[in-house]
Amino acid sequence: MYHKTRGIVLHTIKYSETSVIAKIYTEKLGLQSYMVKGVRAAKSKSKAAMLQPLTLLEMEVSHRENKELQYIKEFRRAFVYQSIPFDTLKSTISFFLLEVITKSIREHEPNMEMFEFIYESLCALDEEKKLNPDFHLLFLVHLSRYLGFAPHGNFSEKNCFFEMGEGVFIAEQSTLNIMNKKESKLLNDLLEINLFEKSTLKISRTERKQMMQNLLKYYQFHLENFSLKSPEILEEILD
Repeated sequence: MYHKTRGIVLHTIKYSETSVIAKIYTEKLGLQSYMVKGVRAAKSKSKAAMLQPLTLLEMEVSHRENKELQYIKEFRRAFVYQSIPFDTLKSTISFFLLEVITKSIREHEPNMEMFEFIYESLCALDEEKKLNPDFHLLFLVHLSRYLGFAPHGNFSEKNCFFEMGEGVFIAEQSTLNIMNKKESKLLNDLLEINLFEKSTLKISRTERKQMMQNLLKYYQFHLENFSLKSPEILEEILD
């Protein structure tokens, strides 16, 4: 059966002299692996370029349940990046987002709301004229909602510590896996900001770096084998 769906390319590997296998996160079919024939041929370089990581696609695909490898009938760009490929900071952030997405999304079940959030986040990153320095933090915080482990409970003067294991604001600093009061307040501020608005937080680079470390630790509590290579590079670029 054929389906039309949008997709976000995550990874591509060579399969033969002219074909590749592309792992693509799709709007309607979830995470899928596709055989794409002929794209490595000399006359198909433009097609191969459309399978670079994070390319946003419109696709018509063949889909059979319980098959590990599906097939793409047709595909084209759904959105053409104007700044990410040419902006060092944006390209570094996009690589960070790619790692987060790849390590976080493992299910084949579709989640159309999460797909829309990721898709619109990439478009917003590309279109942003003055990049929000907290963009990556906001992405991590709000992605956790769609992954099923969003911080919950109400931050208050009483419940002013965030406990990472349970993902809740509590009254006492009772374990090692606790954000301090200042960090917990910052997390609550991030939760209240819409990624697609122009709001920024007045925090230092040190605070921003520490919050990213806290959020990645939080992800590690809730996602098995979650580890990234890109945060150190991103931190250097943001310094």
